[in-house]
Amino acid sequence: MTISPEQRSAVEDLINAYALAIDDNDLESWPGFFASDCLYKIIAKENFDSGLPLGLLLCDSQGMLQDRMEAFSKLNVFGPRSWRHMLGAVHVTGSEDETITRTNFIIFETLAGKDTHILCAGEYRDIIIREDDALKFRERLCVYDTTIIPNSIVRPI
Repeated sequence: MTISPEQRSAVEDLINAYALAIDDNDLESWPGFFASDCLYKIIAKENFDSGLPLGLLLCDSQGMLQDRMEAFSKLNVFGPRSWRHMLGAVHVTGSEDETITRTNFIIFETLAGKDTHILCAGEYRDIIIREDDALKFRERLCVYDTTIIPNSIVRPI
C-alpha cells in the first residue's frame, strides 16, 4: 500500500511540529506527540548498528515521558541556551495505519554569550500511528552519529 499525499503531509507536519516544540522549549507538549503505548530512545549509531540496546535515554511509557518532561523542565539546572533543529527530507514507507519514517537532523545549540555549535547530528527513525484521530509516534529512535555522548542533552532531541 502506498502512502497518500495527505498522509505524507500530515507525517511531515508531525515531525516539524515536534522539532518546533523542542526548539521553543515547550516541553509540556512533548509527551503529547506520543501514542499511549510508545518508545522513545536516544541511542548512539554505533550501538544501534550493532543491535546493542544501551541508550542515553529510554522512555517506554507515557508515565516515563511525563517524568522526563518534569525533570527536563523543572528539576534539572543548566545555563540558558537555545536549540535549533535542521531537518532533512522525510523518507516515508509503510501504510496509512503504520507509517515508518527516517529523517536526518542536526541540532544547533547556542549558550548564552557563546558561539553557536553543533550539539548533535543523526537520524530520527519513527513508527507513526493514528491514535484518537491524530498522528502520534509509537516509536521514536533518535540515533546520534558521534561515539562521544553529548554532555548537554538537557531536553529531548
